[in-house]
Amino acid sequence: MKRSASIPLIFLATIGYGLMPIFTLVAYAAKTSPSELVLMRFVGAAVLMWIYYIATGRTAKLTAYPKAVVLRVVFMIGIPFTLTILVKFLAFTTMPVGIVQAIFYGYPLIVMLIGVSSGRESFYLSRLLGYMVILVGILLTMDFSDARLTVVGVLLSVASPVVYSWYILSLRHKKVIPVPSPVITTYVMTTGSVLMVLAFPFFPNNGFSFESQAWWGIAGLVLISSVGAFIVFNYGAKHVDSSLAATICCFEPIITILIEILFLGGYYTPRQMAGIVLIPSGILFSLLFSRKLKPKNPVCCTIGGDS
Repeated sequence: MKRSASIPLIFLATIGYGLMPIFTLVAYAAKTSPSELVLMRFVGAAVLMWIYYIATGRTAKLTAYPKAVVLRVVFMIGIPFTLTILVKFLAFTTMPVGIVQAIFYGYPLIVMLIGVSSGRESFYLSRLLGYMVILVGILLTMDFSDARLTVVGVLLSVASPVVYSWYILSLRHKKVIPVPSPVITTYVMTTGSVLMVLAFPFFPNNGFSFESQAWWGIAGLVLISSVGAFIVFNYGAKHVDSSLAATICCFEPIITILIEILFLGGYYTPRQMAGIVLIPSGILFSLLFSRKLKPKNPVCCTIGGDS
C-alpha cells in the first residue's frame, strides 16, 4: 500500500475513534457502567471477527503465524490497547470527554521521543515544532478554573497516552507488519475480551441493569469505533512512520468535541476552545512542512527488534 493511500485510511479511522466518546456518553446516559461497556465492546468486536472468519472458511489464516508472532500481537498490542480503553472509559466518567481526549493526545510526543532516540524513526524538525504546538493546545484545554476537571480524571487521562504509545510503536515491528490488519484486530479484540472477563468480577456496578437505549451506544462502539476504525487504522499505520500516524490521529478530539457541542449540549471555556484550535494547527504544520535529511546509511524503522 502506498503512503498516499495510507494517510486517508488513518484519517477515516480517526473519525471512528473520535465517535467513541460520543457512543460512550450515549451508553452512560442509559446507566451502563464503564466495566460493562468495555467488556461488551471487546466481546462484541471479537465475536464479529470470529464469525467473519468462520463464515468465510478462513480460520486457517488465524493460525498461520508462528506462536512467537501471535504472542507478540497479544502482549505488545492487545494488552496495551485494552488497558488504554479501560483507563479512558474510566476517565470519561470523571470529567468532560473532550478534555480527556485532548490530554490523551500528548502521546505523539511520547512516540516521537522513543522512535527518534532509538534510531527507529527519522527526525523532522517541523514535526517537533508541530508537536510543541499540539502540547500547548493540550495544556490550554486543561483549564483548572473549570470545576468539571478532577485530579483523578487528569491522572487517568495522562496514563492513557503512555500506555497507548506502547501499542503504536509495536505496530511497526518487523514481525507484525506482514500480519493482515483483520488478523491483528481479531487477536487484539479477543485479548481484550479475555482480560475483561477475568477482571470484570472485581469492578463495581456489573449487574447489566442498564436501559435498552444503551444498545445504540454499544453498537456504535463495536461496529464503528472498534472493528471498523481498528481495521482501517492498522492498514494505514503499518505503512507510515508511527509518529506520523499518531499525529494524524490528533484530529480525534476535535471530532469528539464538535459532535459533543453540536448534539449533546457540551460546553468548553474560551481557553479550552483556543487549545482545541491549536491541536489541529500543530497537526497540519507537521503534515505539510515535514522535512528530513536522508542518511547515507538508512536506519531501521522497525520497533523492538534488529533490522
